[in-house]
Amino acid sequence: MNILLGLMPFLVFAVAARLFGTSGALCAAALTALILCARDWTGPRRHCGLLELVSLIVFGSLAVYAGLTRPAWPVMGVRLAVDAVLLLVMLASLLIGRPFTLGYARPEGDPAVWLTPRFIRGHYVVSGVWTAAVAAIVAADALVLVWPNALMVGVAVIVTALLAASRFTRRYAASLRT
Repeated sequence: MNILLGLMPFLVFAVAARLFGTSGALCAAALTALILCARDWTGPRRHCGLLELVSLIVFGSLAVYAGLTRPAWPVMGVRLAVDAVLLLVMLASLLIGRPFTLGYARPEGDPAVWLTPRFIRGHYVVSGVWTAAVAAIVAADALVLVWPNALMVGVAVIVTALLAASRFTRRYAASLRT
């Protein structure tokens, strides 16, 4: 479930925004992404995953900008922007023929399997499911931004999307191993 770990900066931002405000949450998310990238660079993977790298760039840039200019950003506006960037990156990975989940599976999988059609197809499916989950999250963010009273609906959509994508990934990966 390295994908969930890759999404950790986005989750940290969502939680930290309630505790520290937008600027503090951007810093916390950037620090989380930096820690994950450092772990990846010094570990057996020897490269930072796409989600972690995008998180580091987006949250790091926004944290620096917020520190320099002190904008009065609404938390939901920032959440919508960073989640939309994540969605665009995921979509782009599918469109260019390199599903983002490949980088998370290859270090753990058998190298002989990496180029098989079944392996590649499986990653298109899993990446597609996660992309759909993030699309639902972006829609929930937009709903809450436009209609703040829908916060609990937005939270329910986000939690459901993440749990569904996580469960699907686990079950689908298990079915491919048999």
